[in-house]
Amino acid sequence: MSYHIELFHSLLSDFLQGESALLTTENDVLMVRGSNPVSYGTLVTAANTASKYLKLAEGDIALLNDPYSGGTTLDEITFIMAVSEDLIWVNRRTLNKNIKFAKSVEEEGLRIPPTPLRQKGQLNEMILGAMSAHPACPANFTEWIKAQCADMIASAQKLHDTIEGTGISVTGELIEDYLHLSKKLAVQKISERASGETRVDVVLDSGELLRLNLEIQDGRVAMDFGGTSAAKTLHLTESAAYGTCFKAISDFYGFDRYANTGSFSILQVTKPAGCWLMAKYPASTLKGMTCGVAALKTAVDLALSYIHTKNEKSLSSTTPLLVQLNHESTQTFLSIGGGQGATSEVEGRSAHIETLSVETLERQFPVRIHRIDRRNSIGGKGKFNGGRGMICKIEALEDLQAAWLTDMTLHRPRLPKNCSHGDPSEVTLEHAGTTKSLPVLGQQKILKGEIVSFCSGSGGGYGRPETKVIVE
Repeated sequence: MSYHIELFHSLLSDFLQGESALLTTENDVLMVRGSNPVSYGTLVTAANTASKYLKLAEGDIALLNDPYSGGTTLDEITFIMAVSEDLIWVNRRTLNKNIKFAKSVEEEGLRIPPTPLRQKGQLNEMILGAMSAHPACPANFTEWIKAQCADMIASAQKLHDTIEGTGISVTGELIEDYLHLSKKLAVQKISERASGETRVDVVLDSGELLRLNLEIQDGRVAMDFGGTSAAKTLHLTESAAYGTCFKAISDFYGFDRYANTGSFSILQVTKPAGCWLMAKYPASTLKGMTCGVAALKTAVDLALSYIHTKNEKSLSSTTPLLVQLNHESTQTFLSIGGGQGATSEVEGRSAHIETLSVETLERQFPVRIHRIDRRNSIGGKGKFNGGRGMICKIEALEDLQAAWLTDMTLHRPRLPKNCSHGDPSEVTLEHAGTTKSLPVLGQQKILKGEIVSFCSGSGGGYGRPETKVIVE
């Protein structure tokens, strides 16, 4: 790899933070970055949709959150900025996490199609005012949007300064060489491993069937989802499904840092019309973007383990258990991570809860935290144990409203012979000395004195447990 291409790659990596992408106005994807698998398809769709309907001049910014225009869920705002005459920057930022179960996306909140926000150096105050006046618009929306725009403008200027400082010339020839080498790297990484084909079925609790036929040959990957059922509860957009497939493949083979038009070309995804991986407006996508993504990643990971038997890895609890608590006008959101699957060499990594302060939670909410620690694992045992999930046990001191969701794969799929299942996610409610199980996706009023326990899933174990011989 030449010096200029390495410098270009480093420049892209440093600039793109969080869920973001950089494209040319000719629709070449230079790089996508992010931890959310759906970003690898939706950010590209967002840029293409905005460019189709809006003419963005250098410095202009558009925004959207519509899942059918390249968004994910309505609480995540996607910004599209023309950072130069030739480059489009897409950046996704979370406003207020929100779990709201609805039959249509229109019922979930304020849906924003591709909308011009900043033109000729000026924010469109009229459009901002119209959005803020919507009954479902989050508090402090205008102030937050303005702060994000100011941050993006400053970052875009830093990009210009960096390019000038390095002296690199971003030419069409450089881009073409970079994309070609990215494709070559992806093909090489795949070709170094075994080829083959397999089929995996994942049945979700809601009744949907996910059927994946995976074929790997000559450094290319073909995924055919023929046989996947129509939607009952889950709806996942086409671009989100593609992004999840690419992220799973690129992570496995190790070319995730080169996510662009070049590496995208090694993956072919075929989906039957009408299946739940081809959501159509106005279906709600909240469950699909969480539970559906977890099922899809599970299917891909499992198929790869079948083909690459020397690199088997037990399944991880892919989606955290997401919990929202409401009391009067106060709301909090918890993300309880799941355990990771073990491999043939190491045990799985145990889970943690992101950004949770017991003191803050008890001060803001009428709750008492009885327990936050790793759950006692029943499943996930083996020569190498799976990472344990978490348990968060909360007593309501006043009536609360709770909503939660996680993966919906209690119907455990068939595993390779060396792997075992971990514990599934669980939600239980204690009342008057009795304990009952609640669905892993639901919402309920938690009455004063009731105790609700949220348990995230554990990772699967690998290999048979070693038997210890005791000599008397």
